[in-house]
Amino acid sequence: MGSDFDIIQEVLHGKRCLYGELVKKYQQKIFALGIKFFHNQEDAEDFSQEVFLKAYQQLHTFRGESSFYTWLFRIGYFLGLSWNRRKRPALPIPEDIDIPETSDGPDTQHFRKDAVAALRKALVELPERYRICLELYFTFGMTYQDISNVTDIPIGTVKSHVFRAKSRLKDLLSGTVAEGPHDL
Repeated sequence: MGSDFDIIQEVLHGKRCLYGELVKKYQQKIFALGIKFFHNQEDAEDFSQEVFLKAYQQLHTFRGESSFYTWLFRIGYFLGLSWNRRKRPALPIPEDIDIPETSDGPDTQHFRKDAVAALRKALVELPERYRICLELYFTFGMTYQDISNVTDIPIGTVKSHVFRAKSRLKDLLSGTVAEGPHDL
């Protein structure tokens, strides 16, 4: 089949069944975003269905100025924020983060658990605006421009947020930041 834009044009001209091609292509990525927000399969599946339904209903507004994936992710991002805002900060580090093994010993396994726990704790301490940009950059592999398109944050600010988040994480993980609230 053709490009995403070509498929969208076909769908808009009556070949609605082709929308399934876009769903197949992006369902795992949108589901992964749902897992980030909700931490359970059932809610992530409901979320994914809602994202694709909203995208379908708004397909006529897609102008092709960004990739379809960026446009779709933006819909999911804002839907996830609105569903999740009252519960907890968005986009926490996943429980099953993969840290490469260097040995199979119990000391290494204990160290890995401690490292993941420390990273999780440090991420929670980041201001939400930094954490969101950092997660989109590292977890979803988005470019600065894509993050800007998804979040409506200017690209220079996105770069600054990612830089500051990495710097802040480094300080938090090395223990050089004092405990307590921080205004960044």
